[in-house]
Amino acid sequence: MTGFGLFASGISALRSHTEAFSGISQDIANLTTNGYKATDTQFADMVHKGTGSIFEQFSGTSSRTRNLVEHQGSILGTGRSLDIALVGTGFLVTNTLQDLTGENQLTRAGSLDRLIVGAAGAEQAFLGDQNGNFVLGWPSDGAGGFSVSTDIGGLQPIRVDAGASASAAVASTTAILTANLPAGSATSTNFDLSLGVFDDLGNPHAVVVDFTKNAAPNTWDVTVATVDGTVTAGTPSTMTFDASGNIVAPTNLAVGITWTNPAAAAASNIAVDFSGMTQFGGGFSPGVVSANGNTAGTLVDFTFNAAGEVIGEFSNGLTSGIAKLPVALVRAENQLTTEQGTNFLLNPNSGDVRLVEADVSEFAFFAPNSVEESTVDLAREFADMIVAQRAYSSAAQTVRVVDEMAQVATRLKA
Repeated sequence: MTGFGLFASGISALRSHTEAFSGISQDIANLTTNGYKATDTQFADMVHKGTGSIFEQFSGTSSRTRNLVEHQGSILGTGRSLDIALVGTGFLVTNTLQDLTGENQLTRAGSLDRLIVGAAGAEQAFLGDQNGNFVLGWPSDGAGGFSVSTDIGGLQPIRVDAGASASAAVASTTAILTANLPAGSATSTNFDLSLGVFDDLGNPHAVVVDFTKNAAPNTWDVTVATVDGTVTAGTPSTMTFDASGNIVAPTNLAVGITWTNPAAAAASNIAVDFSGMTQFGGGFSPGVVSANGNTAGTLVDFTFNAAGEVIGEFSNGLTSGIAKLPVALVRAENQLTTEQGTNFLLNPNSGDVRLVEADVSEFAFFAPNSVEESTVDLAREFADMIVAQRAYSSAAQTVRVVDEMAQVATRLKA
C-alpha cells in the first residue's frame, strides 16, 4: 500500500491546477461584468515530517484562490442616472431582504435599479443592486442632513417611489420687487406688478402691487391687493425717491394678508424688499419680482452626487436629499467571501465594517452616471491558462508514470 502514496503528489497537483482553471474560467466569464474583481490562484508545497524522522517529505501541492478586491477597475461613464461607481477604497452595503433580516452583503457593482415590492396598487420602489439585493443608506434627518452612523445597524433601504418622500408646503415670508418708475410720469399715472406668493397650505396667490404717481415731486402712492383675501398691513403707503432717482423710503414693506380663499390658510406676513426700486427717465421697466415659499410636492425622480447623496427631485421643482450612501470599509478586503460574483460577505478574517462619508473622508468618492468595469485582464488570463495547462499536463504525466511503475511492479511480483 506504501507505493500508492506515490500518486499523492500528482493527484494533489491535478486538483490544484483544476482549481486554477476554475478561477480563470470564472474571470473570463465575467470580463464585462460591472464591479467584478479578478481572482488569483496561489500554490504552495505540502511538506511534512514523519514521526521520529529528521527529514521533511514532499507531499504534493496545495492551492488557494483569492479575490483581488483591492484592485480598482476603470470608471466608465454610462449617462444612466441609476449608475454610480466608487472610486477608491470601500463598498456599497446591501441586504437580501427589505426588512433587513436577510444577509448583509458588500458590493462595488453600482449598476443599480428599482426593486418593486408590494401588492398591485400599493407598490413601493427601492434601490437595488444587479443581484436583486436592497441597497442601504443613511436616511434624511428632515432638516437638510442625514442620520449618519458608523455601523450597518443605522442604515435603511432607500425608497424611491412617489410616496417615499414629500416636499412640504412653505408659506411666503419674503419677496423682492424691483422696477424703474418713469421720472416724467404725470400725476395719477399708475403701473402694476403681480407678485406670486404661497400660503402655508401651499396654495399659490397673485398679489398686485400698484404704483400711482402722486402730485408731490418724486412721490408715488403704493397699494397692495389680492382677490384671494384682505391686505391688513402695508397698504396704502407712500414711496419717495431722491433727486437722483434712488429710493428713499420704504426700502422694506411689511405686508399682512388674511386669506379668504381658502379660509383655512393661516394669515401671511411678507417682508417686501423695495431697495432696488428706481425713478429714472425712460419707461416703466420691471426688474426682479420674486418671493420665497412653495407648494407641496411629491418625488418624481432622483440623482446621485459625488458625496453619495440621493437627491430627490420633486413635482414642485425643488430638490432635497432623501438618503446618503455610505462608504463601507473592511480591514482585509481581499479576505472577503465571494457571493454571487460581485457581492461579498464578511468573515472573521476580513474584519468588521466601518462606515464613513465620502465627502468627509479621503477613502473614496462617488462617480454618478458611471460604473466600475471588471478588473479582469484577458491577456493575463490567457497567459495563466497556458501555464496552468502545461502544469496540469506535467502532473498528469507524473500520475501516468507512477501508474506504469505500479503495473510493472505488479507483474514482477506475479
